[in-house]
Amino acid sequence: MGEIRLMLGEAGLDKYWDTLKYHILPGFYMVPQMTDETEIKLGASKIGGHPDMPSSFEWPSWRNHPMSFVAQINLEEFPMNLVNPGYPATGILYFFYVYDSEVWYNSDDYDSDKKNNNVVYYSPETTELVRMEPPMTLSEDQIFKSALLETKLELTIPDSDYLEANHLMNNETDLNRYSLEFKPKFLITYDRGIGFRFLGHMTALQYGGHPSDEILLFQADSDDQIGMEWDLSGLLHFFIKADDFKKLFFEKVYTYRVGT
Repeated sequence: MGEIRLMLGEAGLDKYWDTLKYHILPGFYMVPQMTDETEIKLGASKIGGHPDMPSSFEWPSWRNHPMSFVAQINLEEFPMNLVNPGYPATGILYFFYVYDSEVWYNSDDYDSDKKNNNVVYYSPETTELVRMEPPMTLSEDQIFKSALLETKLELTIPDSDYLEANHLMNNETDLNRYSLEFKPKFLITYDRGIGFRFLGHMTALQYGGHPSDEILLFQADSDDQIGMEWDLSGLLHFFIKADDFKKLFFEKVYTYRVGT
């Protein structure tokens, strides 16, 4: 953290350190490794493929449009205590989203229905699982190819939009220094690039602001091998209130899909 403070000072922003240090968040950068699903252990963290679910699970949909399975995160594979000791450290998270450009672009309210156009399901069970087949109504390109995840703990910083939206930095000159001087230097040293992320701060392609009591839960990248394409090489973000994550309450998770 001392090196980050030094970078901030070199950009003439040292007066913000006592505030910003609480918004430098650890998270996990995840590199997909394409893997035949028959070689993936039941319940392991993965992108795409078929979800390993409790047998009672019912496949989600949005207004009769079945959702695609995006990823599952086995929390026991991540050192959650290094991110936040209050966050859950056991069980599996599952992420679902409608992967259909016709719905995205032709439904008047799909994107605005941010809390219902996705499902994040949590299972405390990690052993009694079934590799579930998707509905027959999902087409081949709506079922993503499977990939294991190589995870790397990282430090992340907020976008200047986040600082401005939460009134942490309002001076335009300072916001420009943050964006044009401090952030590029930080990214050269610490950032691993655009990609899949679990926790930490979002990769801001266009707008990077959100309320400070919310956290990035998961970020899905576009990937040709996996078969994901979010609005022209863009990203899909899942956000949750930090307190809701601690309580394992996922009913108010919302999404933000953005292109390059």
